[in-house]
Amino acid sequence: MGKSLVIAEKPSVAADLARALGKFTKTGDFYENEKYVISSAIGHLVELCLPGELDKQRGKWSFANLPIIPDEFALKPIEKTEARFNLLKRLM
Repeated sequence: MGKSLVIAEKPSVAADLARALGKFTKTGDFYENEKYVISSAIGHLVELCLPGELDKQRGKWSFANLPIIPDEFALKPIEKTEARFNLLKRLM
């Protein structure tokens, strides 16, 4: 059976969890033992895609087409936190 991934809100909380639970090894930006992997987000990791980044086949959007309510809201990693987003995806 695999390990459980715990994602804390910020790095200091991840460190506190690892310290409280004990017997963790720190590897880069995450802590690991035989049962758990603990890492953290750094604030928000994703944001909504802007209308101009969505379906290019619809052409240029305008206020005349509003409201546009997509079936699914597209998300993209925030550039500033993309490395942490990718780390968490890899740990999953």
